[in-house]
Amino acid sequence: MRRLTAYISGKVQKTGYRARVVSIARDFGLTGYVQNLGDGRVKVVAEGADFDLESLLVAIDIKNTLIQVADIQEEYSAAANEFQGFFKVVSGSGETDQRIDQAAELLKELISVNKDVLKEIKATRVELGEEIRATRDEVKATREELKEEIRATRDEVKATRDEVKATRVELKDEIKVTRDDLKAEIVGVRDQVKSSADLLAEKIDSAKEEIAVSIDDIRSDYRDDLSERLAKIEEDISQIKAKTGI
Repeated sequence: MRRLTAYISGKVQKTGYRARVVSIARDFGLTGYVQNLGDGRVKVVAEGADFDLESLLVAIDIKNTLIQVADIQEEYSAAANEFQGFFKVVSGSGETDQRIDQAAELLKELISVNKDVLKEIKATRVELGEEIRATRDEVKATREELKEEIRATRDEVKATRDEVKATRVELKDEIKVTRDDLKAEIVGVRDQVKSSADLLAEKIDSAKEEIAVSIDDIRSDYRDDLSERLAKIEEDISQIKAKTGI
């Protein structure tokens, strides 16, 4: 273990600096004290491990709204183990006590936090304002687009209805014409079939008559031929009888 003696200059008195040093030193488990000097500096005496002492030096180099450390001069020596904990030395009536220092520190932190919050709120308001304006513009543009789409859709629907209506009328007329044409064609086919049937019947009747006449002619020819043959046979028989004397 070693002893660190440090002299801190800058805006470090009546700012809550000592209370911060006490809190930091205790967090590192160091023993010693912190004291305001008459020349405006702050003196820190701390004992502990080398790493903790070096960490303390880094941590007490504070720069914020109330505290502004300008310089730190340090020196090391052997530890005397004469301290029980870490405390603040109050050397005069002009110094604030620990509670007031803590209050000042808290006030400082509160002021810093409030400033940061105000900055964030302001930035957030600006961002929200821009987002709201952008959103309004987008909504306005979207509304216009939707209106155009709705109008176009209505026009398309109207045109489609007119087309459907016209198509229905055309189909109705075409169906009527087609029915009339089919009806006329059917009547024509029926008439053709009837005419064909009548013509066929006439041809059949004529064929029957022709066949009958042909049959009569064939029969007449056979009768004549048969009569001639019989006459010839009779003549031949007569000649044979004459030759034979029968």
